[in-house]
Amino acid sequence: MELIINQKTYPIPDNGDSRPLLLVLRDELNLTGTKIGCGAGICGACTVHIDGVPTRSCQTPVNSVLGKEIRTI
Repeated sequence: MELIINQKTYPIPDNGDSRPLLLVLRDELNLTGTKIGCGAGICGACTVHIDGVPTRSCQTPVNSVLGKEIRTI
């Protein structure tokens, strides 16, 4: 599995992944610009752009963004 983040491709393990994108960004890929806030998608601290659409990464399963362009801070 691969994620396209800030125009760069990152391989990630295929775990049948429904983990939040936020945790993969921060914990596995060490991309810590995206912040942990409320964890409920309310505060917006975890917002990334997926195919140009602002999206709360704490509520977005990583398997739903495969093949999409993700932009982070």
